[in-house]
Amino acid sequence: MKNILSIDGGGMKGIVSAVVLRELEKKLREYSQEKDARIGDYFDLIAGTSTGSILTGLYLYANEQGGSKYSAEDVLQLYIDQGEYIFKRRFGYPFFGAKYTNKRLRQKLYEYFDDACLADLRRPCLMVAYDMTKKQAVFFNTVSSRNDPKRNYPLVDAIMASTGAPTYFPPQALQVGKKRINCLVDGGVVANNPAMCALIESLKLPGNVCLSDTLLLSIGNLTNKKSYQYDEVKRWGLVNWAVPMLDVFMNGSEQTVDYELRKIYQAIDRPHNYYRMIWVTEEEIPGMDDTSKEAVKKLVEYGEKLAYREKYRIDEIAKKIVRAKNIL
Repeated sequence: MKNILSIDGGGMKGIVSAVVLRELEKKLREYSQEKDARIGDYFDLIAGTSTGSILTGLYLYANEQGGSKYSAEDVLQLYIDQGEYIFKRRFGYPFFGAKYTNKRLRQKLYEYFDDACLADLRRPCLMVAYDMTKKQAVFFNTVSSRNDPKRNYPLVDAIMASTGAPTYFPPQALQVGKKRINCLVDGGVVANNPAMCALIESLKLPGNVCLSDTLLLSIGNLTNKKSYQYDEVKRWGLVNWAVPMLDVFMNGSEQTVDYELRKIYQAIDRPHNYYRMIWVTEEEIPGMDDTSKEAVKKLVEYGEKLAYREKYRIDEIAKKIVRAKNIL
């Protein structure tokens, strides 16, 4: 059995995902009877887009002994403690440039990852970005990095590319020698829910020749049920469409991937090997860049509600993947 974890994008809403994965890690420790068990111990591949790529790096970053350096609680605390520092508004926005500088994000990433490269991660990863220059999706992954030194990019650079949300952060340029190439932006523009990408990437794993032996856990975060009525939308112009457009594109993409994966797992007669967890609410939800104490508290609460609603499935997943590891 190959165990795959996929984590959606969403900025500070990654707190919701981090809370759910903290609860999963608690269950992994309970069933494995290993008090220091980590998320990275039990997944053969972790994929992430945008904030999900940060979570991916943290869960897979190795300590000196070869285990995961950061626990799920450590990861959650990073979001709670560092969000306000990272989202520092730039002077001049919205007249020119992105809303936030990415210098603070880069600084914090270096504090956590130092000069590690993709190949240094303890398990295979997948981080999604989009190349504005070539107009194609870019998949930073550990398998290719280990096979080709030219693709073994610094971990911080890969995460910066995957998190460069248009209007929020500047794009990332990969550097070869003194020359900067490509213009990479947030992978959320093509795969905010990277679960399908993760499933395809898992086919590269040694011994994984059959999807029926693949367990896929897709962790979303938070969305609301806000709807738009015909009489309102028919009068919209360019300005009116600007804000809802991104929401519609991302929600539509996430739901399409979920639908496709459900159908795939039903077709191979393994519907219980695919899990999707996301919290949907009718309330106004914090923005992806809202770092206020009130917003952080609310996001933690949403994460706890989602973890509680999914507690039986979290328990089931933990049992399955601990059992699979013990069999191997």
